[in-house]
Amino acid sequence: MRVAVISDIHGNYKALEAFLSYIEEHSVDAIIGLGDYVTDSPYPQRTLSMIYEMEKKYPCYLLRGNREEYLLDNRRQDQGWHICSPNGALYYTYRNVTQADLDWMEAMPSEGVLQLKDCLALTMCHGAPGVIRGNFQFDEPLREQSMEQLQTRYLLGGHTHHQELNCLFGKTYLNPGSLGMPIDEQGRHAQFALMEGNSQSWEIELLTIDYDVEGFLRDFRESGIEEYGLYLTKAVEKTLVTGHNYFYYSVCEACKISRKALPDTSEEVWRQVAERLEL
Repeated sequence: MRVAVISDIHGNYKALEAFLSYIEEHSVDAIIGLGDYVTDSPYPQRTLSMIYEMEKKYPCYLLRGNREEYLLDNRRQDQGWHICSPNGALYYTYRNVTQADLDWMEAMPSEGVLQLKDCLALTMCHGAPGVIRGNFQFDEPLREQSMEQLQTRYLLGGHTHHQELNCLFGKTYLNPGSLGMPIDEQGRHAQFALMEGNSQSWEIELLTIDYDVEGFLRDFRESGIEEYGLYLTKAVEKTLVTGHNYFYYSVCEACKISRKALPDTSEEVWRQVAERLEL
């Protein structure tokens, strides 16, 4: 079996387009998706349309990420999103997806174990098993606990936007990185992984490919998302081109300046953040 593993597209349909072109030339038997397909980027319907076509062409095993959870939570109960830096991009995304899109997200599992033919079983999650927003980059005890308790020899997870392949307790953890917004101190490309498996093991390759970054940045200006997400959307754009996590830096800086939780930060605070971080 030859399997592609993707995660954290975050609405970057240009990166998804490059990935689909790659696997067209380097055939795969299946695709695993670890969540966070949309939010934070322009034209989410383009990303979703491409994923629906991908599902028709390839066997796909897709999980729900925390971003899908946010959108579903808003459908269940209005979260008060509006035009502002903290949640304006979420508001934009929600206004540009359909009830059918949300039904598709609702139908996904948030984690699971996948057995492909006679290959070794794979445990899949978005962040960590049982913790959809679990972040192994920031929580080493969670990493150790998750790997020690793992019932299979392989764990696939995303969420951190960092490509990673390592072994712990005789088991392998794979994070394919972020297809749409890698945090790698380089920027301007997409990340994913390829796995080739049999009954004995999985051979894993971490990959990086180019995509039309400038075209995608034009979409931010033309789509109207900048008018919804304001300064935090500017942080997303800077993350795309630098590979530094300006989204996270901006949130931390806003909370530090205001001494308040993210939704309660004022636009004056975000203006100061933008000035400090040169967004």
